[in-house]
Amino acid sequence: MADNFHYNANNELTTQEYEELEDFLLHESGLKHPMNLDALDGFLTALVIGPDTIARDEWLPYVWGSAGSAEAPVFQSGKQEERIVGLIVRMMNALAHQFEESPADYAPLPNLTTFDNDEAQRHAARSWCLGFIEGVNVRPASWQPLLRDEKGSKTIFAISAASGLLRDKLGLDEEKEYELWKLIPEAVLEIKSFWMPARNQAAESAKQPKAEDPGRNDLCPCGSGQKYKKCCGK
Repeated sequence: MADNFHYNANNELTTQEYEELEDFLLHESGLKHPMNLDALDGFLTALVIGPDTIARDEWLPYVWGSAGSAEAPVFQSGKQEERIVGLIVRMMNALAHQFEESPADYAPLPNLTTFDNDEAQRHAARSWCLGFIEGVNVRPASWQPLLRDEKGSKTIFAISAASGLLRDKLGLDEEKEYELWKLIPEAVLEIKSFWMPARNQAAESAKQPKAEDPGRNDLCPCGSGQKYKKCCGK
């Protein structure tokens, strides 16, 4: 565990709450491969700035390390489950608030943390990047426009390279990977900007009132020429 966390004004979790969440995930949950806090921060960042608004039931299993399987954490009570899930959601909401109100001040969790040594700091940075990539993998098809964009693809490449996944392919060592880590805050903001038009359009569409169904004696909108009640309105 890191020595201490340093917070900006938009971070809603206290040091004690972060430690409570980390202790549950890594020691109390009974999970084999849960996310640590740094990976969780990267994962939630991808969800917040990415192309889709995703329901909690879809992304939460990834936190437990069990997406696509039946693995779930062991909670001592419904109250504990509500508490732990609530902390995760608050982390996500704090990130959303940060990007909405003061994106220029954004920093990933490893950059807000004091570590015992350089290796611990590098490990945290790699974990964050792996978490972000996992966030992309929740809806990989939705991220394709960014991956096909010349500038956008470079942001994801930087995160992938800093994660250690491309170490053998690119011949990188830990020092070079950590140099790439220094580019990540800017890459995150570029990704956010890339998806902002699509997110704004989706938000506007959600505000539009739903069109009323045709009357039963109206012509069916499918173009069949029949009355609605005898066609799609059956």
